[in-house]
Amino acid sequence: MFYFVNTSINPKKSGIEHAEMKRLALFSRHGVPAKIVTRFFSLHLHETLAAAGIAENNQINLFDFLQNSTGFKSVQRTIKDLTFPKAYRVVKVAEHYQIMVGKQLRMQVNPLSATDPRLNNVQYFAADGHLLKIDWYDTRGFKGLEQFYTSDGQVVSEQVFNPQGRVVYQTFHMQNKQGETKNTLYRWLNYRGHDWSFNGQEAMMRFFLDELNRVDNGQNVFIVDRTYELAWSTLRMRTPTFKVLHLHSNHVNDPSDPQHATLNYNYQLALNNLAQWNGVIAATPQQAQDFVARYGSSVPVFTIPVGVVPDKVRQAPRPKWSQRIPGKVVMVARLSEEKQQDQLIKAIKKVHQKLPNVTLDFWGYANGNTGTKLRQLVDKLQMSAYVRFMPYTQNVAHVYDQAQLAVLTSRAEGFALALLEGQAHGLPQVAYDIKYGPRAILHDHQDGLLVPVNNVDALANAIYDLLRQPKKLAAYSQHAYQNSEHYSEAAVWQAWQQLIDQVKHFYIGKAVKS
Repeated sequence: MFYFVNTSINPKKSGIEHAEMKRLALFSRHGVPAKIVTRFFSLHLHETLAAAGIAENNQINLFDFLQNSTGFKSVQRTIKDLTFPKAYRVVKVAEHYQIMVGKQLRMQVNPLSATDPRLNNVQYFAADGHLLKIDWYDTRGFKGLEQFYTSDGQVVSEQVFNPQGRVVYQTFHMQNKQGETKNTLYRWLNYRGHDWSFNGQEAMMRFFLDELNRVDNGQNVFIVDRTYELAWSTLRMRTPTFKVLHLHSNHVNDPSDPQHATLNYNYQLALNNLAQWNGVIAATPQQAQDFVARYGSSVPVFTIPVGVVPDKVRQAPRPKWSQRIPGKVVMVARLSEEKQQDQLIKAIKKVHQKLPNVTLDFWGYANGNTGTKLRQLVDKLQMSAYVRFMPYTQNVAHVYDQAQLAVLTSRAEGFALALLEGQAHGLPQVAYDIKYGPRAILHDHQDGLLVPVNNVDALANAIYDLLRQPKKLAAYSQHAYQNSEHYSEAAVWQAWQQLIDQVKHFYIGKAVKS
């Protein structure tokens, strides 16, 4: 079994989650067992999985594992399924229900939304009005979580239930004299006939990974996609297995000096313990070469693209160039400081002075206050008439098929999945010539343009040069379709073969030695 180790699967997914989903689909089509592994608790997990098209049997979550609820068939639970003592009076307030005893509020029942009557949570109040506890309901229709509160509103303990109503997990939040939470104890109850306690989520995750590894006599592969959060747990597994470090971004802080620069904090622990890994995946040949030049080849380094162009995308009807919106520029990425969207805004300001029909759409969710800062910049530069901020979308193909140009202004990448997605939809692109990704995907002056990093004038000139030449753009579009073939399912699966063969030799060798 190949396990792709992550923290969570959220409705708004980053490039790592999209890469895992494409990888999972690729493995599934070739009959190689694989699952996405997640750690975080989520009452909405299975709705998120269904919306993303991830089959139940292609993922395993730590809490699902404990609850034994992966295959649980959903039922609808509403306030009608709750019972109250006769003395309690139910009062509907907006979409909520307040449960009163005389004039005292004792409970409040909250549905998922005004249009979705399924239970979200039930709050319980003491006679003096302070919150005692909250029962939270899994969207599949059973009480999944119970939280207990102190008189000053702090969560002091939590319990997770399985669908049959048995407590399978507890946390206890211990506070110091200042009321600060300093320690949390994690407990699995009656697991394999015993109660287990863990001092930290990392230790609990390590135990979970070992439990997964007991399947198939331990002949599994753990590919760690969220290194900062999960390297510690994976490296400290007590059962032998094949461990792979996946580099999803630049592994050093200064891309211009990959041999001596300090390490990206996300990979620091993993790279300082490099000998404990059985393999490293780099998404581009350039990163693989830089990595080997610095660390040698004692640990095998595999070059495997993060992205893949599915056959259904390659074979889909292609929109006519004339159907694209003239002057439409898009950037599909998180609104994040390292993506440097502010530089694209300034470049578009320059382009607009020459091409008044240019428009720019940002597609993606915001990290922190980056979205607010970017909107303020647009307002300051008086660009709101032709710059829009669009939400995260599941239908990114529609975005690419309507635009005439896509731009990427990141200061560093591991692969730049958005570039490949745009290329697969025949979209010409302009990108900063950074490590790593753009040079491995775009073909300069063929399907796009690479410009010096952080050079806003060069960026503006490149965008203007393409948009003012519709025939060149149309030709670049055809080359984009052709060049995306380098990342077809067949091509990317071939890249995986070297690692898969290495895994086979690893376990054959183990069998011979034993």
